[in-house]
This record gives sequence, C-alpha cells and structure tokens, in this order.
Amino acid sequence: MLADKHILITGANGGIGFAITKLLAKQKSKLTLLYHENNQNIEKLKNESSESCDIEIKKVDLTNTMELDKIITSILEKHPIDIFIHSPAYPAQHKPFMKTTWDDFQKQFDLQTKSFFQISKYLIPHMKSKKSGKIISILTAYVAGKPPNGLVDYVVGKYSLLGLTKCMAAELGSFGIRVNSVSPSMVNTPLTEPLPEYLKKMIKSQVPLENRLAEPSEVAEVVLFLCTDGANYITGENILITGGYSMH
Repeated sequence: MLADKHILITGANGGIGFAITKLLAKQKSKLTLLYHENNQNIEKLKNESSESCDIEIKKVDLTNTMELDKIITSILEKHPIDIFIHSPAYPAQHKPFMKTTWDDFQKQFDLQTKSFFQISKYLIPHMKSKKSGKIISILTAYVAGKPPNGLVDYVVGKYSLLGLTKCMAAELGSFGIRVNSVSPSMVNTPLTEPLPEYLKKMIKSQVPLENRLAEPSEVAEVVLFLCTDGANYITGENILITGGYSMH
C-alpha cells in the first residue's frame, strides 16, 4: 500500500524516527532520511541503504535555513514527496524555569517549528497538484496535560509545533492534504537517558498501563496507520500514545 510512496523523515536516526524508518522500510516505501548527527542508528541505516536503492540518507542541520533549502531543493529535483514525517529532537535537558534562557526556547522553535514550516512550504505545492498528501509531526503528551517541571523550553517548542500543525490542517484539507500529530508520553529512547531517574520513576508510576514508558515501536505503529488509506478521513488530530497517562 505504501510501496509507491516517497516519504521524507526528519530526525530519522533518533529513537522514534529510527523506529518509524524501520517500519516503513518493511512496507517497501521509498524513503528519504534527514539526520543531524551520526550515531549507531544512522550507521545501521547506511548499512540497510546499501542493500536497497529506496533509502536515501542526507545529513543536514535543520536549523540552518540555507542548508535546509539546498537539501530539500535537491531532493525535489529527483522526485516529489507524498508523506512528510517530522521527528527531530534534542537530548532532554532538565532545567528549572528560572535558569531557562530565551535562547533555549529559540533553539527549540528553530528545530521543531521553523524547519517543519520551511520543509512543508516546499512540499505542499506538489501535494496540492495531486490533491493528496500527508504531513505528520511528532509531539509530546505534555501538550495535552500537566507538563513535568524542568522541561519548559521543550514543551513550549512542541506547543508551537502543535499550533502550526492544526492551522495547516484547517487550511490544507480542501486540497486533500491531511496534517496530523502524534503525542507520546515519555518514550524509552537515548534522548531521555539524561533525565533524572526520579523523574522517570515518577512518570512510570502515573501510567495506568503497566507502569512503564512507551517504546519507540509503539509510536511508529500509530504513525504507520496515519500514513495508510485507513486514516484518510483523519486530519487536524493529535493522537495520544500514553498508556493512559493522559486521557481525553
């Protein structure tokens, strides 16, 4: 079903992005992967791409406007993008509000929201011409309930991305473009390793379903569903994946 789709994934080497990439690769999708820094995941992806001509990997600083423009333009010169999945993230940094600076917020805005805006503006014209397209942003359950202390810049950055996602869904629906977001509670990835153990234990204790963190594969499965025709009448939604941590 997705074998003929060109899919662009940002943050493809992160915990969630990597899980999404592996799942879509099994669907034989044609993948273009953007990443910022090398890690074990990107090395695994490079090994897989050597066995499949349908995986293209590019290193790019998503916060560098000129560099991102150049990369996206070069991609679109080869083929259009049918589905865009936005999953970049910085390692979690636990910092009290009074020690947070505006630069911390700006850093999140540039990575989360500005790059999403910039890439989408390149991809939407083709989607409009086809009357079809899907755009998915990866958020956090903290945009739907009480956030933990010490993650103010991260949470506010995700809120800005949520607002942009909803506005795009409202405006682009008439062109057959579906825009949705997925919001997991804390996920068991390397990005959450720097967080204090007491914080992770506290969050686990508040999850009704098995008192555990979400796994990247569980987030990836929901993203996969949004990519399929089965989700064609869903737009403007923020799907929570929280094990009952947040309920609406």
